[in-house]
Formats: sequence, C-alpha cells, structure tokens
Amino acid sequence: MAGCRKKDSATAPGSIYGSVVDKASQASISGAGVELMPKGLKTVTGYDGTFQFTQIDPGDYNLFVTKTGYKDLKSSTITVKPGETFKGDVQIEKLPSILRIINSEGQDIDSLGFGAENDVTSRTFSIFNDSPRKITWWIEENCSWITEAISMLNHESSGEIEAGRQEPIKVTIDRDALGLGLKSYILNINSDNGSKELLITAGADVGLPSLTTDPVSNLTQYFVTFNGTVINGGTPVYTERGFVYSTNPQPTIDNNLGKIVSGINGQASYSANLNELTPNTTYYVSAYAINAVGVAYGDHVSFTTPAGIINVTTHDVTDIASTSVTCGGTLSLENGNTLPVTARGVCWSTNHNPTTANNHTDDGSGIGSYTSYITNLTINTNYYVRAYATNEVGTFYGEEKTFTTNSGEITVTTNSVTSIGPETAICGGNATVSNENNLPITAKGVCWATTQNPTIFDNHSIDGTGTGAFVSYISGLTSATIYYVRAYASNEFNTYYGEERVFATNGATPIVMLDVYSFEALSSTSVSCTSNILYDGGFTITERGVCWSTVPNPTIADSHTSDGNGTGYYSSVITGLTDNTTYYIRSYATNLSETSYSEQFIMEYDYRIYLGFPRFIYNGNTYVVYSDLGSFMPWHSAVTTCENLTFAGFTDWRLPDLNELYYMYLIHNTIGGFVNDKYWSSDYDNNYHNGYSIDFCDGLTYYNAMNCYVRPIRVITK
Repeated sequence: MAGCRKKDSATAPGSIYGSVVDKASQASISGAGVELMPKGLKTVTGYDGTFQFTQIDPGDYNLFVTKTGYKDLKSSTITVKPGETFKGDVQIEKLPSILRIINSEGQDIDSLGFGAENDVTSRTFSIFNDSPRKITWWIEENCSWITEAISMLNHESSGEIEAGRQEPIKVTIDRDALGLGLKSYILNINSDNGSKELLITAGADVGLPSLTTDPVSNLTQYFVTFNGTVINGGTPVYTERGFVYSTNPQPTIDNNLGKIVSGINGQASYSANLNELTPNTTYYVSAYAINAVGVAYGDHVSFTTPAGIINVTTHDVTDIASTSVTCGGTLSLENGNTLPVTARGVCWSTNHNPTTANNHTDDGSGIGSYTSYITNLTINTNYYVRAYATNEVGTFYGEEKTFTTNSGEITVTTNSVTSIGPETAICGGNATVSNENNLPITAKGVCWATTQNPTIFDNHSIDGTGTGAFVSYISGLTSATIYYVRAYASNEFNTYYGEERVFATNGATPIVMLDVYSFEALSSTSVSCTSNILYDGGFTITERGVCWSTVPNPTIADSHTSDGNGTGYYSSVITGLTDNTTYYIRSYATNLSETSYSEQFIMEYDYRIYLGFPRFIYNGNTYVVYSDLGSFMPWHSAVTTCENLTFAGFTDWRLPDLNELYYMYLIHNTIGGFVNDKYWSSDYDNNYHNGYSIDFCDGLTYYNAMNCYVRPIRVITK
C-alpha cells in the first residue's frame, strides 16, 4: 500500500524581494515597473519602492526595471535557490532633462526681463520638447505681481507637447503691484521628464537724482536768477525740482529762508527768478530734486548782492494813442551809493523785458523823476516798456509795464438815401474817432455798386477830410436798378465803412426779388417761399406772386400764384409739384405799365425733397441726415437696413463712417433728433468682429456694443 510522498526539497520554490531607488538621491521610487525575466512575471513598486515575486522555481533570472524619466535597467543574473528568498535591490539612473526654455529665436534662456517701462506688461517664451516622445508639462506660479503664465494655444497653465514641438507661453504682470525697485521671481516649469527654472524680473533699481547748482545770473540789488542742472533724474524719475536759499550755508527743504519750485519741461537745465533780495547781503542757494526715494541737493553756491545800485521805478503809461504814448520813471540811490546816473529814459519792445538794446529814449541824467515821449509806434500793437538808468556799474531797470496802442479805428455811419431819381440820389454820413486816436482822416465819402458791400474800389465820392458829417451826391446811375451804398472814411493805415443802405433808382419797371433762402417744404407736392417788391416802377403794384414751370423763364402764362398787391414782402405757396422733376421759379410784380420778374431760381428735385431734412457740410461735402430709425439693432442689421433704404428714388443711403459720425456728434444739437445713447458707424473692428459706435452722451468711441441707434446719411453734393 502506497503512502503519501513528501516533496523533494531540491525542487521547493523560492522567492525574490527588494526595492527600487534613485541612483543619485537614494530616494525610493514608487510606480516603477519590475519584470522577472525570462519567466515574464510583472509587478509595480509600492509607495515605499518595494516589490516581491513568490513561488519562483529554482533557477537563474534577471530583473527588468522601467520608470518614466529614468533609464531602463536589466539587472545582473539572480539565482533562486530551492526554498530560499533572494533580496535584489535595484538602483536606476534618471534620464537627462528633455525640457528646454527658448526665446523667439530658438535660443535657450534662463531669465525673462520686463524692464522698467510701464507699457511693457507681457512677455513670451516657449517650452521646447527635445525628446522622441510626447511629454506633459505644467507651470507652478504663486507671485503677487504675476497675473498669469499660460499657453498662448490652449490658454491654460498645463498641457502636452509632441516630440520636437514647442508651446508658446505668455507671462503677464501687474505693474501697479510691483511697488518700487527691481523685483524677481523664479517660475517653475515642470514636465513628466524634467523641469526648468525661469527667473522673471521687472522694475528698476531705485536711486536719488543727481544735480548741480550752477552760478547765479542777472544779479542786481534785489533780483537774481538761480540756475541748476539735473545730471541724473533718479529712479523713479524726480517729480519736483527747484531751489532753496538762505543767508546760512547748506540750505535744505527743512532749513531755508525760501523755496522756489521750478517747472519740469523736459530740459535738464532750469532756472528761477527771485526779486526779494536785500542789497549788500551774502546768500547761499542749492538746487534740489525730489523723487520717491528722497531729496537730492547740488552743492550750494554763494553770492552777494551789490551795493551802489540805482532804484528805478517805471511810471504808468498814459496818453495812449495810435502811434504814441507817454511814460517815464523815477530814480533814487540807496546804501550810500554816490555813483552818478549818466543816462536815463525808457526802453520798449513787443517782447518782454526790453533793454537799451531795443528802442529807447534818452532823457538826460541824474536822479529824480522824468517824462519820456514814445513815438513811431504801430497801431493796435501790444508793447512792453521799462524805465532804465545807467551808471558806471551798469544799467538798471524798473518794473515792466504793458500797453496796447489804439487801433486807429474810425466810427462811420451811413445816412439814409434820399432824392432818388432815375440816375441820381443823395446820401452821406458821419465820421468820428476816439480821443486816443491821433490819426487824421485823409478822405471820406460814399461808395456804391449793384452788389453788396461796396468799397472805395467801386464807384465812390470824395467829400473832404477830417471828422464830422458830410453829404454825398451820387450820379451816373442806371434807372430802375438796385444799388448798395456805404459811407467810408480813411486814415493812413486803413479804410472803415458804415452800415450798408440799399435803394432802387426810379423807372417804369417794378423791381421784385425772390428770397431763394426762404423755401420750406409743406408737403411732398408743395413748398412756400418769400418775395420782396423793392420798387413799384412809379405805379401802384396791382398783382404779385410767383410763377413756375418745368422749362426756363416761366411767366404768368404758366402756373402762378396771386398774392395781393403793393410793395414789400409777401409769401407764396407753390403746389402741384411732382417727383423727379426740376422746376424754374420767378417772382413777378405787375403795375399799370408792365409785369416784371425776379431772377430765376432753379429748384431741382434733389433740393426740394430734402427741405425739412437736416443737412451739414463736412470736408467740402454736403450731407443730408435721414430720420432716426427709432430702434436698437446690431451692427450688421444696421448696415443692411441702411443699404436697403430707398427714399425719393435714391438707394445710396448708408451709415456714416467714424469721422463723419463724430462730426455729427459735435453738431448734434444743430442737426437734432438724436437720443443720448450710442449710434452705429460704418467702421468695423476685425479683432472684435463688431462695428464702432459713438455715445452721444459724451462722444466716446466703443467697439463692443451689442445694439445701437441708426441715423442714415447721404452725400448730395461733392
């Protein structure tokens, strides 16, 4: 009887266990693949990097270890003995980094600088995958002044990059959060196969300005000009500069006799004037400049006000005429000055601070008061004048006065026209000047013409010289003719005119005028206008009105109105007009002798249909503005609506472009009919896929409006 056989100990299975670690750091590696070869058994290391194979037949084996980012490793031969456990620890080596950070030219970089310019708020770089397979990347950023570091393709801070490809990254900063000084931050760019650090910098080092205090100039008893030069504006640049002065050395902002702030105009050199000094006194002045870091000073400069100065006072300017004035000055000496005054007077110019190098008078010598007479001036011109006095020390000036010469204007009035005959009339006028006008009137009279605003280059009379009233006899006129007349008066510089008078010479023919600016649309088929009968031709006007036709020179045999009798203004209503038709219109007046007509007015249909519609002129073109379409609509709908608009047979209505629409905003109260909201223009923004609009509340331009109002326009004359 057979019994149970005990297994041979020479064939009992064994086992293998061990751990996988980083060769360089000896850190445990979890998630590494471990394969027992040639048996083909596979396992993965645990969180502590360990692995184990059990129930392994005795024999020789190898371990094959893999891990992303590490070199594959095949171990040396492992011999498993019956019933024993083999410990096989493995060290694997990390692969070199396959992640590169490059600029736009493909060069490797390790820093990205934004500089100190406020308008630079974004910069770019690229992550390059320099490996034969796809990698996964992500960016770690926790900086208060970096607002984003994202891909320009997927707009995320992570993603995947195919082998040999690059991912463009945009970094944006908030300069308001930077504060002063140069700031830096290390941006970590990671991947599943290597990582990089990128140094981000922004701002600039801070520092005080540097400057020099230059020698003073224009030094007098009471006056001095301080001078300074900024060598370096500092970082950040200075926001205030000027001078501090004292009678003690080293004046400062906090310890001084006075402080003068000088304007910042982009020039390194600057100056300031002081007119409060004490004669014969030593002063110290320092230029200063202030920025956010603090106050910087130039070395102080000392100066002493001179003694022996002449005190000069400029008198007020009086007797101001067209070409002359009266001025003068008063001189005195102080502080024991015994130097004689050798010359005195006044100097003048059309520029500030005149000197004796300009026009000047010579009014003797010595101290005291004197009077100066200035002549040969230009009419209606602004001048600056100063009294002056000279001794062996130099020339000293009083305060500056300013005056404007009289314009030389003549006030002219035109008399009413009387004694009107067929060829003659009597007029005249009056010419007066102000007390300050010392220019004589060299000619006066009346001028006349058959056109408005006659001048002395037209027919004119010469009726004497000087001021006062005068009578003018006009002859050589044509009967039954309208004339315009103005009185005139001339001096050596100019000719001045009185108001215009209009009259008509006598004759048998009435004189009637059609006011072409009076037309108003009453309906689609009628308009109104105004006429004026200036002269009845010597007989009573028995009938008056307007006549019209579709052919030139209409008469009362054509369509006409009857609008009463007598001279003067009258109104007419023209009816029965048709579309797309040009009409010829004349006013008429009938007396016992004949019927006379005004000049012909041609009213084209294009003109008539726009009566009542607002118009404006821009860049030499005349535009007509259609009524507000009265509803909000998107830009594309507004364009289509205008293009499909047909009015009075015209189909070229359109949206105004942005310049035309802004001009309409500037005169929108004159055009009328707008609401305080946005209106579409025809201009289109390709970046935002929308039209531009202007808000008629404040004139600002927008590109992101959803719906706006619409006012179509059309060019009617070019």
